[in-house]
Amino acid sequence: MAPEGRARHSSVADAGERQSAVLIFLFPRGGEWRCVLMKRPCYDGVHSGQIAIPGGRLESGESHLQAALREFEEEIGVPVERSHLLGGLSSLFIPPSNYLVHPFVAYSRVTPVYAPDPMEVEQIIELPVSTLLSRSTVRRGRVHLSNGEWIESPYFDVEGHVVWGATAMILSEFKEILIGLR
Repeated sequence: MAPEGRARHSSVADAGERQSAVLIFLFPRGGEWRCVLMKRPCYDGVHSGQIAIPGGRLESGESHLQAALREFEEEIGVPVERSHLLGGLSSLFIPPSNYLVHPFVAYSRVTPVYAPDPMEVEQIIELPVSTLLSRSTVRRGRVHLSNGEWIESPYFDVEGHVVWGATAMILSEFKEILIGLR
């Protein structure tokens, strides 16, 4: 799911890279498992208006896992029990924002009640795992960058939302793990 010219695992991260963490949060609704994505509001930045996995940068003295759990609760308004952690995925360097992101996966057996931060979240999107696993969800097309350029990129079509870039790359790894568990 990497855009053209982009390696999946980048070891060329800058020495001054910023650290961040995200959380793929699984929960049941309507008889199937889902995960939480969010649409970021429009702002003056490289990830403006994009679909993302909730998360953000580390604060001083914080571990990657602590940051993922804290950021998820701050953005989505749902606390996640550390005991519900399933594990971590491969870290990924994001050149446009100079972040090295560390993804984690957790679950709840209870359907969440959201209280999103409107400064961070324009919309919450529930992605059914069955949709993620469907081949028909994967597309390829032109994606508009925040600098005004267009690039050709693979993406997931989730309820009409274009989920591309680092988010798609992380979800793709998660999808491959799920396929391997079948």
